[in-house]
Amino acid sequence: MELRTHSVEGTISNPIPTAIKQRSATLKPKQRKQHRKLYRCYFEKHDLLQYQSPADDNPRIVVPNDAKLRQQIIGKCHDTNYGGHPGAYLKLVRHWYWAKMLKSIQKYIADCEPCRRNKPRLTKAPGLLEPLKIPDERWRSISMDFITDLPQTKRKVNSIWVVVDRLTKRCHFVPTTKTVTAEGVAQLFDHICKLHGMPTNIVSDRDRKFVSAFWQHIFKSVGTRLSMTVAHCAQGDGQTERMNPTLEEYLRNYVGPLQDDWDLHLPNAEFAINSTVNSSTKLAPFETDLGYIPLNPLQLAAEQCQNVLKSRRGAEFQERQNAILFRCREALAQAQERMRNIYDRNREEQVFNVGDQYEEPCPKHTGLPNSSKFGPKWFGPYTVVRKVHNHVYELNIQAGNKLHPVFNTGSLKPYKESTRLSKPSEVILADGSVGHVVKSIKGKRRRKRRTEFLVEWVAEEQSTWEPVDNLSQVPDLIAKFEEGRRKKRRRR
Repeated sequence: MELRTHSVEGTISNPIPTAIKQRSATLKPKQRKQHRKLYRCYFEKHDLLQYQSPADDNPRIVVPNDAKLRQQIIGKCHDTNYGGHPGAYLKLVRHWYWAKMLKSIQKYIADCEPCRRNKPRLTKAPGLLEPLKIPDERWRSISMDFITDLPQTKRKVNSIWVVVDRLTKRCHFVPTTKTVTAEGVAQLFDHICKLHGMPTNIVSDRDRKFVSAFWQHIFKSVGTRLSMTVAHCAQGDGQTERMNPTLEEYLRNYVGPLQDDWDLHLPNAEFAINSTVNSSTKLAPFETDLGYIPLNPLQLAAEQCQNVLKSRRGAEFQERQNAILFRCREALAQAQERMRNIYDRNREEQVFNVGDQYEEPCPKHTGLPNSSKFGPKWFGPYTVVRKVHNHVYELNIQAGNKLHPVFNTGSLKPYKESTRLSKPSEVILADGSVGHVVKSIKGKRRRKRRTEFLVEWVAEEQSTWEPVDNLSQVPDLIAKFEEGRRKKRRRR
């Protein structure tokens, strides 16, 4: 009813119908006919100016040139729970009309805080591909990861530790448990050291086992550099991430109906994968690492039938090994160039400056009792404090937050501060209660023998005075405010 009242009032003062009537009054009869044809889409009905083009099935109400009224109509369609946020234009265009309607709706939505925070990114993430440096020698640089939550076997294992050499692509699979500690992984590392020695570089994700002080101390003492992926950037360890589904696919073909014997198939899985030609090196991992592919039972039977004797004299073997290593590194360089061309297609490089504000994706596991399915897609804003690498930046995430502060540019998006205040959403606070988020502390006073602070709330227009007991969750903001007051007093 309120919208109708505004529309009727706007129709009377709207320059469109007024101009049409004034123009028609000054025209000759023949000109009036042509004039009516020009504005035939507009007509008055039930005290409302309406619009119907030949493409419209039904007439639409013309909204006066009133920015506040138009925003109110868009808000009723876009912000309310019965309207929902998607498809606002197609819903409005059925019943309403004004000039440049699509542009004004797009501007309104671009300034919508809930849409910005909750909508996922549907386009390619910005940032160009920067592959890791190709190793010079075998087993100098390795990558590792865990496949967890597998069915428990008779030997009481439910996870697989996957280790891959970054040059030869040869892999090792070690059965273990999901609860294995950093000390346990260090013992598992004996399986690698006894065959290939200690690596100089290890690439892994930020698993709690790999970020533990014990793990860091061990490899720092032996001179091994630990290269961990940044937050929300699994492709940094893409080699191992790609090996995991390959292994799972193999086991899926041979595991028993009870799925409690998959650990017995790991040796054969390792042999089969290392005997298969790798798409990057164009050679089998056994061939790039050992210089030859070990015989399987079928190949052994074939050689015995043919009575073939292969000579592996030392000089020839060394020459072949060097040729294989050169061919392997050359093939990896070509593969990286192909991947770079494919990955960078339709992507733009995103460069940040220190002090810029950006949002980072919401983590899957926040530690809160609610599900991440209905949580926001983006957190922030956070400020860039330093550039770590070409495409890696550090944000000012508080020390108490479980998120790692270093992010790849593809995981971030620029923060656009909303000029239109949206209805604030209640969130779960650190103590488990539901409330609103404090933006800053603006003032302090004493009332009725108690201390109160002037609180500015996120997405709230009006600040309120709150007793100090209500602000137990934000001691850092109170300390920051008090420090600012002390600095002002010193200047005086």
